[in-house]
Amino acid sequence: MRTTSPKLDISHLAPNEQAELRCGTALELKDRNEYDASREAMFPIWNGSIGSRPNIKGLSDAVAAEVLLTTGILTGWLGSRSEIKKADDYARDLITESITAFEALHDSRRVAEARTELAWCYWRAGDNDSARILCNEALKRLTIGGNARANALICLSFVEWAESRHKEVLKILTENAAIFERITNHTFKGTYHNQLGITFRAIGAASKKQTDYFQRAINEYHAADEEFKLAKNVVYRAHVKNNIGNVLRELGRFREAHQYLEQARRLFMRVGDKVRVAQVDDTRAQVFIAEGKYAQAALTARAAARSFEKAGRQCFLAEALTNEESHWPDWPNQPAHNTFFS
Repeated sequence: MRTTSPKLDISHLAPNEQAELRCGTALELKDRNEYDASREAMFPIWNGSIGSRPNIKGLSDAVAAEVLLTTGILTGWLGSRSEIKKADDYARDLITESITAFEALHDSRRVAEARTELAWCYWRAGDNDSARILCNEALKRLTIGGNARANALICLSFVEWAESRHKEVLKILTENAAIFERITNHTFKGTYHNQLGITFRAIGAASKKQTDYFQRAINEYHAADEEFKLAKNVVYRAHVKNNIGNVLRELGRFREAHQYLEQARRLFMRVGDKVRVAQVDDTRAQVFIAEGKYAQAALTARAAARSFEKAGRQCFLAEALTNEESHWPDWPNQPAHNTFFS
């Protein structure tokens, strides 16, 4: 499903005010995973093509810095979604330019917020050491709780998760629970609960109290779903329901697992994401195998493999083909392709 950005009646506003409103609207849409709409919201300041620069001529220094930062943020996430290899390079350049501008304005808070966004770029590129340094630098300046500090904490938790430092992730999230309770950004709050969920699941997998940890994971996923519902973020809700289905599979609650996976599938179909639909089908195949229903597992995995092949997603295709050919009770768990699918 392709979303369209709301028509902004801003002709009566001055150029600086128009630019600020466009940036705010674009970032709100990005938080709802409405990336095409967020791109459209920036037009004509930015044409939306990855690698292009925004037009900041005639804007004040402060607003120009905001436009550079917003364009850099969108470039990184849009490029990641479209798997454009150099997108994060372009994003880093734009965000770094915005940091230079904010430093010239002596706006230390915006410098810290921009450094968090730069950290996300390094995390997507797999440079976790640089991302960790930037997050910690940002947190030193963002001493007051709020959405900006929450964003830096979430990014840091993603970095530690990528290094399989699950107990460190748990420490970051639990020690800052009060901050996430108070913030207003539902996408951040949902991501916080989802991170707790996948962390409890990972720790539980190696614990004697596995069932307790898995139930805590499910509780956090439910909390995440509520927040993403408030954020109107259909894609993240679908990811969370897939996560619930995975944990229920591990608990042997197969009928419930299928129910949540069917919900995830419908949500991904609503936004037209065929690759994610196929990923859910791949998860469903694992549930069938856990039930001993190998013929149904093979059919479901084969359908997922065809979808991955058509989409050119070779990394997912290889896994689906393995699933199709290995109809045994000791089927391996689905690896986490990203932080949400886990």
